[in-house]
Amino acid sequence: MEQEKIKELLGKFYEGATSEEEEALLKEYLADPAVASLFPEAEYLAASREAVPEPSAGFMNKLEAVTHRERKMTSREEMLRYSMAIAATAVLVIGTYLLFDYLRPYRMHDTYSDPEIAMAEVRSILTTVSQNMNTGTEPLGSIRAMSITPEAMGEFGKLNKAVGKNLDKLRYLNELNTTTNTTKNK
Repeated sequence: MEQEKIKELLGKFYEGATSEEEEALLKEYLADPAVASLFPEAEYLAASREAVPEPSAGFMNKLEAVTHRERKMTSREEMLRYSMAIAATAVLVIGTYLLFDYLRPYRMHDTYSDPEIAMAEVRSILTTVSQNMNTGTEPLGSIRAMSITPEAMGEFGKLNKAVGKNLDKLRYLNELNTTTNTTKNK
């Protein structure tokens, strides 16, 4: 009967539901060497049940001194210094942006102030391009002189038809290869 009561008290102890009287009773039961040999927890419970001392009178004051920090009010000089640092940082960031924006390579600049001068320059450039294109096509004159007779073109057509007929006879091989591949994949 005593073992059943000890098991019940141990279960409540591990759940944290025992009262001080029940813990004292459990400790008393497990103090008996014959009963303690049956329960491996007995040695642990006997060693761990020492009284916890109450905090000293000045404990709360010492804890407050360690954990509490007073906020120091900042003086005007410190506020001015922080404000100047923030302003300088803002000026640096804005200045850097403007510098990089100004130096961007894709920024377009107008090179002519008079539209008539700009139009004359465009005509000059287009004339130069046209002359270069004409000089580049001069060697092609000999190629233009060559012509293929219509009879030769007709012969190529007959050859093309003959090759097409012979290839049509071999098209069934493609179907065999396709059916062989599908049966292997299944």
